[in-house]
Amino acid sequence: MKKITKEEAGKFMLRKGSSSPVRTAVANMHVGDVLLIEKQDWKQQNGPGQMLTRVKKSTGMEFKLNSIATGEGWIVERVK
Repeated sequence: MKKITKEEAGKFMLRKGSSSPVRTAVANMHVGDVLLIEKQDWKQQNGPGQMLTRVKKSTGMEFKLNSIATGEGWIVERVK
């Protein structure tokens, strides 16, 4: 454990409640950012579409979701 400055603390992504690291990364995206979600990062049975819909409803952010043809994961782009 160590003390850090406020500037150093501002560099970290903080998660809200028990949200997953993927949801935290999505919630911290800026317009135009693109995120690759690999299969090993996603623990749910279905893809991240439903999670993106929930984030959209709670924050107003809009995303474009594409599935990688080889089945390796998904590409998420924040559009609004």
